[in-house]
Amino acid sequence: MTLSISTLDSLNSLHPFPQDFTRDIIPLPCHSHNDYWRHIPLLDAVSAGCASVEADIWVSTGRFGVSNSTELYVGHSRGSLRLERTFQSLYIDPLTYILDQTNAIMTSSLANTSTESIHGIFETNPNATMVLLVDFKESPKNTNIWDLFQNQLQQLREKQYLTYWNATRNERVMGPITVVVTGEASFDLVNNSTTNPHQDVFLDAPLLELEDDATSSSPKYTTSNSYYASVSLSKAVGKVWFFLSDSQLRTIGRQTDAAWDAGLLSRYWDTPSWPVSVRNKIWEQLLLRGAGVLNVDELWTATKKEWRLCSTFGWGICP
Repeated sequence: MTLSISTLDSLNSLHPFPQDFTRDIIPLPCHSHNDYWRHIPLLDAVSAGCASVEADIWVSTGRFGVSNSTELYVGHSRGSLRLERTFQSLYIDPLTYILDQTNAIMTSSLANTSTESIHGIFETNPNATMVLLVDFKESPKNTNIWDLFQNQLQQLREKQYLTYWNATRNERVMGPITVVVTGEASFDLVNNSTTNPHQDVFLDAPLLELEDDATSSSPKYTTSNSYYASVSLSKAVGKVWFFLSDSQLRTIGRQTDAAWDAGLLSRYWDTPSWPVSVRNKIWEQLLLRGAGVLNVDELWTATKKEWRLCSTFGWGICP
């Protein structure tokens, strides 16, 4: 595994901050799976045009010789955690810095206009949101992980950088960053005015429940509390061999339709990564059947290459 470079250190080296930081980068519905494993977390995804990143968080009480942790650590497993790899340093601070600098530049260039809109990360589409998918690896029932998480979001919240639900207008108001939670973070935490008072944290809903949910007189998963709707590909359709069968494609179609009808983006994780030709074929099939976002490990292949052409006579020719 490649060792990561500090995201904030990389940003600080850009002085002064370049006005064309994301010039020619088009945000795409691509999710950077286990983003913290990247050479430069967050920035690798941004440079590739992936408009969604994933961070696994732990409160890690006692892991580093402290009895009550006040920090959130990022890593795939408890054993992989490091003191310097925190949720604040890898994601909250860099996102704040990028948006502060981007909006300062835009404010200066638009000084003679009346616009007060807050611009997102991508210059090519300033209204595009960056999804921060946070996978809770520890239960909020047994730790203070949820409270720490909410406290750290305040840095983005106070600058109005977060997407939120406006109950008065009964609509979701999009911001530069959309925070989505999964893992041990429960529906009850998100759909609660006490634990989610600003209504700016959304759920990664269970995709397989949406078809039945749609028949309810009062659906559980809506745009007021959810943003993604996800499931592992094998759980959704069973064993996948070299491509999705007609029967599996029909199942995928029903699932993605249910997500679209609920106003949510469907996401399939644990898709095949090898052989390359199989990976690319399944990517194509998922998109054609309405998947809202591609869950990927290979950022540049997914966003910069014409991966539909990355196979010749069944052999993969792209990394």
